Amino acid sequence: MVASEASGEQLGAALIEASRAAGLALDFAGVVGPRLQDLGVRSLFDGHVLAVVGLVEVLDSFRRIRALLHDIDDYLRRERPDLVVLIDHPDFNLRVAARAKAYGIPVLYYVSPQVWAWRAGRIHKIAQLVDHMMVLFPFEAPLYEAAGVPVTVVSHPLLAKTAGAEEQAEARRRLGLPVEGEYVALLPGSRNGEIQRLAPRLARSARLLQARRSGLRFLAPLARPGQRELFERLWREATPDFPPPLMLEGQAQRAIRAADAVVVASGTATLETALLERPAVVVYAVNPITYAIARRLVKVPFIALPNLLLQRLVYPELIQSALRPEAVAEAVQAILDGGGAAQRQALQSLRQLLQGEGPERVAGVLRQVLGEA
Repeated sequence: MVASEASGEQLGAALIEASRAAGLALDFAGVVGPRLQDLGVRSLFDGHVLAVVGLVEVLDSFRRIRALLHDIDDYLRRERPDLVVLIDHPDFNLRVAARAKAYGIPVLYYVSPQVWAWRAGRIHKIAQLVDHMMVLFPFEAPLYEAAGVPVTVVSHPLLAKTAGAEEQAEARRRLGLPVEGEYVALLPGSRNGEIQRLAPRLARSARLLQARRSGLRFLAPLARPGQRELFERLWREATPDFPPPLMLEGQAQRAIRAADAVVVASGTATLETALLERPAVVVYAVNPITYAIARRLVKVPFIALPNLLLQRLVYPELIQSALRPEAVAEAVQAILDGGGAAQRQALQSLRQLLQGEGPERVAGVLRQVLGEA
Protein backbone atom coordinates (compact mmCIF):
# COMPACT_ATOMS: atom_id res chain seq x y z
CA MET A 1 0.00 0.00 0.00
CA VAL A 2 1.20 3.49 -0.83
CA ALA A 3 -0.70 6.05 1.27
CA SER A 4 1.52 8.46 3.14
CA GLU A 5 -0.58 11.60 3.55
CA ALA A 6 -3.36 12.28 6.05
CA SER A 7 -6.23 12.07 3.56
CA GLY A 8 -4.80 8.98 1.87
CA GLU A 9 -4.27 7.30 5.22
CA GLN A 10 -7.92 7.89 6.03
CA LEU A 11 -8.94 6.06 2.87
CA GLY A 12 -6.43 3.29 3.51
CA ALA A 13 -7.80 2.86 7.03
CA ALA A 14 -11.33 2.48 5.68
CA LEU A 15 -10.15 -0.18 3.23
CA ILE A 16 -8.26 -2.11 5.91
CA GLU A 17 -11.21 -1.97 8.31
CA ALA A 18 -13.55 -3.20 5.56
CA SER A 19 -11.22 -6.12 4.84
CA ARG A 20 -11.04 -7.09 8.49
CA ALA A 21 -14.79 -6.80 8.99
CA ALA A 22 -15.24 -9.21 6.07
CA GLY A 23 -12.84 -11.70 7.60
CA LEU A 24 -10.11 -11.27 4.99
CA ALA A 25 -6.78 -12.34 6.47
CA LEU A 26 -4.58 -9.78 4.77
CA ASP A 27 -1.16 -8.56 5.86
CA PHE A 28 -0.54 -4.93 4.85
CA ALA A 29 2.84 -3.28 4.38
CA GLY A 30 4.01 -0.28 2.43
CA VAL A 31 4.76 3.42 2.29
CA VAL A 32 2.39 4.67 4.98
CA GLY A 33 2.10 7.27 7.70
CA PRO A 34 1.55 6.95 11.45
CA ARG A 35 -2.20 6.35 11.33
CA LEU A 36 -1.89 3.24 9.18
CA GLN A 37 1.09 2.06 11.19
CA ASP A 38 -1.16 2.24 14.25
CA LEU A 39 -3.54 -0.10 12.41
CA GLY A 40 -0.77 -2.65 12.03
CA VAL A 41 0.53 -1.76 8.56
CA ARG A 42 4.27 -2.41 8.40
CA SER A 43 6.19 0.65 7.26
CA LEU A 44 8.69 -0.27 4.56
CA PHE A 45 9.97 3.12 3.43
CA ASP A 46 9.62 6.76 4.42
CA GLY A 47 7.12 8.45 2.10
CA HIS A 48 7.64 11.98 3.41
CA VAL A 49 9.03 13.04 0.04
CA LEU A 50 5.61 12.39 -1.54
CA ALA A 51 4.14 15.31 0.40
CA VAL A 52 5.51 17.69 -2.23
CA VAL A 53 2.92 19.67 -4.20
CA GLY A 54 3.62 21.48 -7.47
CA LEU A 55 5.55 20.85 -10.65
CA VAL A 56 8.57 22.93 -9.73
CA GLU A 57 8.60 21.63 -6.16
CA VAL A 58 8.69 18.02 -7.41
CA LEU A 59 11.79 18.80 -9.46
CA ASP A 60 13.60 19.86 -6.29
CA SER A 61 12.83 16.44 -4.76
CA PHE A 62 13.33 14.39 -7.91
CA ARG A 63 16.35 12.45 -6.67
CA ARG A 64 14.64 11.34 -3.44
CA ILE A 65 11.43 10.44 -5.30
CA ARG A 66 13.41 8.34 -7.77
CA ALA A 67 15.19 6.60 -4.90
CA LEU A 68 11.85 5.75 -3.25
CA LEU A 69 10.53 4.34 -6.54
CA HIS A 70 13.67 2.20 -6.84
CA ASP A 71 13.18 0.86 -3.30
CA ILE A 72 9.54 -0.03 -4.02
CA ASP A 73 10.50 -1.69 -7.30
CA ASP A 74 13.12 -3.78 -5.50
CA TYR A 75 10.59 -4.81 -2.85
CA LEU A 76 7.97 -5.80 -5.44
CA ARG A 77 10.53 -7.85 -7.37
CA ARG A 78 11.72 -9.71 -4.27
CA GLU A 79 8.52 -10.14 -2.25
CA ARG A 80 5.87 -10.40 -5.01
CA PRO A 81 2.89 -9.33 -2.84
CA ASP A 82 -0.57 -10.56 -3.86
CA LEU A 83 -1.87 -7.03 -4.45
CA VAL A 84 -0.69 -3.45 -4.71
CA VAL A 85 -3.06 -0.80 -3.33
CA LEU A 86 -2.27 2.72 -4.53
CA ILE A 87 -3.94 5.76 -2.98
CA ASP A 88 -3.65 9.19 -4.56
CA HIS A 89 -0.20 10.54 -5.71
CA PRO A 90 -1.04 9.81 -9.38
CA ASP A 91 2.26 10.71 -11.04
CA PHE A 92 4.24 8.59 -8.60
CA ASN A 93 1.72 5.81 -8.13
CA LEU A 94 1.18 5.19 -11.83
CA ARG A 95 4.90 4.49 -12.03
CA VAL A 96 4.51 2.05 -9.15
CA ALA A 97 1.58 0.49 -11.02
CA ALA A 98 3.80 -0.03 -14.07
CA ARG A 99 6.38 -1.83 -11.93
CA ALA A 100 3.68 -4.01 -10.34
CA LYS A 101 2.22 -5.00 -13.71
CA ALA A 102 5.69 -5.90 -14.98
CA TYR A 103 5.89 -8.45 -12.15
CA GLY A 104 2.35 -9.73 -12.70
CA ILE A 105 0.99 -8.19 -9.49
CA PRO A 106 -2.63 -6.89 -9.66
CA VAL A 107 -3.22 -3.21 -8.92
CA LEU A 108 -6.12 -1.63 -7.05
CA TYR A 109 -6.16 2.17 -7.31
CA TYR A 110 -8.12 4.18 -4.75
CA VAL A 111 -8.94 7.83 -5.53
CA SER A 112 -9.02 8.67 -9.18
CA PRO A 113 -6.38 10.92 -10.69
CA GLN A 114 -8.21 14.07 -11.76
CA VAL A 115 -8.47 13.07 -15.41
CA TRP A 116 -11.69 15.09 -15.56
CA ALA A 117 -9.76 18.25 -14.69
CA TRP A 118 -6.50 17.93 -16.61
CA ARG A 119 -4.37 15.48 -18.61
CA ALA A 120 -7.36 13.39 -19.65
CA GLY A 121 -5.11 11.17 -21.77
CA ARG A 122 -3.84 9.47 -18.59
CA ILE A 123 -6.99 7.37 -18.54
CA HIS A 124 -5.60 5.20 -21.37
CA LYS A 125 -2.46 4.52 -19.34
CA ILE A 126 -4.63 3.72 -16.32
CA ALA A 127 -6.59 1.22 -18.43
CA GLN A 128 -3.32 -0.63 -19.15
CA LEU A 129 -2.01 -0.63 -15.58
CA VAL A 130 -4.94 -0.74 -13.14
CA ASP A 131 -7.07 -3.82 -12.51
CA HIS A 132 -9.77 -1.95 -10.58
CA MET A 133 -10.37 1.72 -9.85
CA MET A 134 -12.27 2.83 -6.75
CA VAL A 135 -13.56 6.41 -7.04
CA LEU A 136 -15.11 8.78 -4.53
CA PHE A 137 -17.22 10.91 -6.86
CA PRO A 138 -20.06 9.38 -8.91
CA PHE A 139 -19.37 11.56 -11.95
CA GLU A 140 -15.98 9.83 -12.34
CA ALA A 141 -17.38 6.34 -12.96
CA PRO A 142 -18.62 6.87 -16.55
CA LEU A 143 -15.15 8.05 -17.61
CA TYR A 144 -13.59 4.78 -16.52
CA GLU A 145 -16.42 2.64 -17.84
CA ALA A 146 -15.94 4.24 -21.27
CA ALA A 147 -12.21 3.43 -21.09
CA GLY A 148 -12.89 -0.18 -20.11
CA VAL A 149 -11.55 0.14 -16.56
CA PRO A 150 -13.51 -1.80 -13.89
CA VAL A 151 -14.71 0.89 -11.48
CA THR A 152 -16.60 1.10 -8.19
CA VAL A 153 -17.98 4.26 -6.62
CA VAL A 154 -17.24 4.07 -2.90
CA SER A 155 -18.97 6.17 -0.27
CA HIS A 156 -16.60 8.88 0.83
CA PRO A 157 -15.21 8.05 4.31
CA LEU A 158 -15.92 11.63 5.34
CA LEU A 159 -19.65 10.86 5.19
CA ALA A 160 -19.33 8.62 8.22
CA LYS A 161 -16.67 10.73 9.87
CA THR A 162 -18.84 13.86 9.77
CA ALA A 163 -22.12 12.14 10.67
CA GLY A 164 -23.70 12.93 14.00
CA ALA A 165 -23.84 16.28 15.61
CA GLU A 166 -21.41 17.53 18.18
CA GLU A 167 -22.91 20.96 18.70
CA GLN A 168 -20.77 24.06 18.46
CA ALA A 169 -21.01 24.74 22.20
CA GLU A 170 -19.98 21.17 23.04
CA ALA A 171 -17.02 21.33 20.65
CA ARG A 172 -15.85 24.51 22.33
CA ARG A 173 -16.19 23.01 25.79
CA ARG A 174 -14.19 19.94 24.75
CA LEU A 175 -11.45 22.23 23.45
CA GLY A 176 -11.45 24.13 26.73
CA LEU A 177 -12.79 27.31 25.12
CA PRO A 178 -15.39 29.78 26.39
CA VAL A 179 -18.72 28.95 24.78
CA GLU A 180 -19.49 32.56 23.97
CA GLY A 181 -17.69 34.61 21.35
CA GLU A 182 -16.64 34.37 17.72
CA TYR A 183 -14.04 31.87 16.51
CA VAL A 184 -12.30 31.39 13.18
CA ALA A 185 -10.53 28.08 12.40
CA LEU A 186 -7.40 28.32 10.24
CA LEU A 187 -6.51 25.11 8.40
CA PRO A 188 -3.18 25.59 6.59
CA GLY A 189 -2.98 22.13 4.97
CA SER A 190 -1.41 18.84 6.00
CA ARG A 191 1.92 19.24 4.20
CA ASN A 192 4.84 21.25 5.53
CA GLY A 193 5.17 22.99 2.16
CA GLU A 194 1.59 24.20 2.41
CA ILE A 195 2.18 25.51 5.91
CA GLN A 196 5.30 27.33 4.76
CA ARG A 197 3.37 29.13 2.03
CA LEU A 198 0.14 29.76 3.91
CA ALA A 199 1.02 30.38 7.57
CA PRO A 200 2.47 33.89 7.03
CA ARG A 201 -0.54 34.92 4.95
CA LEU A 202 -2.95 33.51 7.51
CA ALA A 203 -1.13 35.40 10.26
CA ARG A 204 -1.45 38.72 8.46
CA SER A 205 -5.09 38.01 7.62
CA ALA A 206 -5.89 37.14 11.24
CA ARG A 207 -4.21 40.29 12.53
CA LEU A 208 -6.24 42.40 10.15
CA LEU A 209 -9.45 40.58 11.08
CA GLN A 210 -8.95 41.07 14.79
CA ALA A 211 -8.29 44.76 14.25
CA ARG A 212 -11.78 44.90 12.75
CA ARG A 213 -13.42 42.60 15.33
CA SER A 214 -11.58 42.90 18.62
CA GLY A 215 -13.15 39.87 20.32
CA LEU A 216 -12.37 37.43 17.52
CA ARG A 217 -10.36 34.32 18.45
CA PHE A 218 -8.46 31.92 16.21
CA LEU A 219 -7.85 28.15 16.21
CA ALA A 220 -5.24 26.34 14.11
CA PRO A 221 -5.58 22.54 13.95
CA LEU A 222 -2.40 20.96 12.55
CA ALA A 223 -2.32 17.54 10.91
CA ARG A 224 1.09 16.19 11.93
CA PRO A 225 3.28 15.99 15.03
CA GLY A 226 6.03 18.57 14.86
CA GLN A 227 4.12 21.03 12.69
CA ARG A 228 3.31 23.24 15.67
CA GLU A 229 6.89 24.52 15.83
CA LEU A 230 6.96 25.24 12.10
CA PHE A 231 3.60 27.01 12.12
CA GLU A 232 4.42 29.09 15.20
CA ARG A 233 7.81 30.16 13.86
CA LEU A 234 6.34 31.28 10.54
CA TRP A 235 3.48 33.06 12.29
CA ARG A 236 5.80 35.02 14.61
CA GLU A 237 8.12 35.94 11.73
CA ALA A 238 5.17 37.32 9.76
CA THR A 239 3.45 39.11 12.66
CA PRO A 240 5.82 39.62 15.62
CA ASP A 241 3.26 41.89 17.27
CA PHE A 242 0.34 39.45 17.00
CA PRO A 243 0.29 36.22 19.07
CA PRO A 244 -0.29 32.83 17.40
CA PRO A 245 -3.72 31.20 17.62
CA LEU A 246 -4.59 28.24 19.79
CA MET A 247 -2.73 25.42 18.02
CA LEU A 248 -4.22 21.93 18.13
CA GLU A 249 -2.94 18.58 16.92
CA GLY A 250 -5.27 16.12 15.18
CA GLN A 251 -8.49 17.89 16.17
CA ALA A 252 -9.44 19.49 12.87
CA GLN A 253 -13.05 18.39 12.89
CA ARG A 254 -13.64 19.62 16.43
CA ALA A 255 -12.05 22.96 15.56
CA ILE A 256 -14.26 23.24 12.47
CA ARG A 257 -17.36 22.47 14.54
CA ALA A 258 -16.33 25.06 17.13
CA ALA A 259 -15.78 27.80 14.56
CA ASP A 260 -18.14 30.38 13.15
CA ALA A 261 -16.05 30.58 9.98
CA VAL A 262 -13.17 28.55 8.52
CA VAL A 263 -10.21 29.58 6.37
CA VAL A 264 -9.11 26.32 4.78
CA ALA A 265 -6.38 25.25 2.38
CA SER A 266 -7.69 23.66 -0.81
CA GLY A 267 -7.85 19.89 -0.48
CA THR A 268 -9.80 17.22 1.38
CA ALA A 269 -10.26 19.56 4.36
CA THR A 270 -12.55 21.74 2.24
CA LEU A 271 -14.87 18.76 1.78
CA GLU A 272 -14.80 17.93 5.50
CA THR A 273 -15.66 21.55 6.29
CA ALA A 274 -18.51 21.49 3.78
CA LEU A 275 -19.97 18.22 5.09
CA LEU A 276 -20.01 19.79 8.55
CA GLU A 277 -21.93 22.67 6.90
CA ARG A 278 -19.53 25.31 8.14
CA PRO A 279 -19.10 28.56 6.21
CA ALA A 280 -15.62 28.90 4.79
CA VAL A 281 -13.13 30.65 2.55
CA VAL A 282 -10.73 28.46 0.51
CA VAL A 283 -7.13 29.60 0.10
CA TYR A 284 -4.08 28.25 -1.68
CA ALA A 285 -0.72 29.23 -3.14
CA VAL A 286 2.03 27.37 -4.98
CA ASN A 287 5.26 28.26 -6.73
CA PRO A 288 4.48 30.94 -9.37
CA ILE A 289 5.88 28.81 -12.20
CA THR A 290 3.81 25.82 -11.07
CA TYR A 291 0.72 28.03 -11.00
CA ALA A 292 1.38 29.46 -14.46
CA ILE A 293 1.72 25.95 -15.92
CA ALA A 294 -1.27 24.53 -14.06
CA ARG A 295 -3.47 27.44 -15.09
CA ARG A 296 -2.98 26.45 -18.72
CA LEU A 297 -3.60 22.75 -18.12
CA VAL A 298 -6.51 22.66 -15.69
CA LYS A 299 -9.92 22.63 -17.38
CA VAL A 300 -12.32 23.08 -14.46
CA PRO A 301 -13.82 26.36 -13.22
CA PHE A 302 -13.10 25.83 -9.50
CA ILE A 303 -10.42 24.23 -7.36
CA ALA A 304 -12.35 23.57 -4.13
CA LEU A 305 -14.02 20.14 -4.04
CA PRO A 306 -17.36 21.43 -2.65
CA ASN A 307 -17.58 23.99 -5.45
CA LEU A 308 -16.74 21.37 -8.08
CA LEU A 309 -19.33 18.94 -6.75
CA LEU A 310 -22.05 21.57 -6.40
CA GLN A 311 -21.06 23.20 -9.71
CA ARG A 312 -21.20 26.68 -8.23
CA LEU A 313 -19.00 29.03 -6.23
CA VAL A 314 -20.28 28.35 -2.72
CA TYR A 315 -16.93 28.86 -0.98
CA PRO A 316 -14.93 31.92 -2.13
CA GLU A 317 -11.58 30.87 -3.60
CA LEU A 318 -8.58 33.11 -2.91
CA ILE A 319 -5.76 31.59 -4.92
CA GLN A 320 -2.22 32.76 -5.58
CA SER A 321 -2.12 36.56 -6.10
CA ALA A 322 -5.74 36.86 -4.92
CA LEU A 323 -4.64 35.51 -1.53
CA ARG A 324 -4.17 38.88 0.17
CA PRO A 325 -4.84 39.63 3.86
CA GLU A 326 -7.41 42.26 2.94
CA ALA A 327 -9.30 39.82 0.70
CA VAL A 328 -9.31 37.09 3.36
CA ALA A 329 -10.44 39.52 6.04
CA GLU A 330 -13.27 40.84 3.86
CA ALA A 331 -14.48 37.34 2.97
CA VAL A 332 -14.44 36.15 6.58
CA GLN A 333 -16.05 39.32 7.83
CA ALA A 334 -18.89 38.88 5.32
CA ILE A 335 -19.48 35.38 6.70
CA LEU A 336 -19.46 36.56 10.31
CA ASP A 337 -21.76 39.49 9.56
CA GLY A 338 -24.32 37.26 7.84
CA GLY A 339 -23.84 34.08 9.86
CA GLY A 340 -22.92 32.16 6.69
CA ALA A 341 -26.59 31.37 6.04
CA ALA A 342 -26.30 31.27 2.23
CA GLN A 343 -23.33 28.89 2.32
CA ARG A 344 -24.98 26.60 4.87
CA GLN A 345 -28.09 26.30 2.74
CA ALA A 346 -26.11 25.53 -0.43
CA LEU A 347 -24.09 22.83 1.36
CA GLN A 348 -27.11 20.83 2.49
CA SER A 349 -27.31 18.89 -0.77
CA LEU A 350 -23.63 17.89 -0.79
CA ARG A 351 -23.99 14.72 1.27
CA GLN A 352 -26.34 13.17 -1.32
CA LEU A 353 -23.70 13.64 -4.04
CA LEU A 354 -21.17 11.44 -2.24
CA GLN A 355 -23.21 8.29 -1.69
CA GLY A 356 -21.61 5.10 -2.94
CA GLU A 357 -20.88 1.50 -2.07
CA GLY A 358 -20.15 0.61 1.55
CA PRO A 359 -17.56 -1.62 3.28
CA GLU A 360 -19.11 -4.86 2.02
CA ARG A 361 -18.54 -3.85 -1.58
CA VAL A 362 -15.02 -2.65 -0.79
CA ALA A 363 -14.25 -6.10 0.63
CA GLY A 364 -15.84 -7.64 -2.47
CA VAL A 365 -13.55 -5.62 -4.72
CA LEU A 366 -10.54 -6.81 -2.71
CA ARG A 367 -11.63 -10.43 -3.11
CA GLN A 368 -12.20 -9.93 -6.82
CA VAL A 369 -8.82 -8.33 -7.50
CA LEU A 370 -7.10 -10.99 -5.38
CA GLY A 371 -8.83 -13.69 -7.41
CA GLU A 372 -10.84 -14.98 -4.45
CA ALA A 373 -14.31 -13.93 -5.65
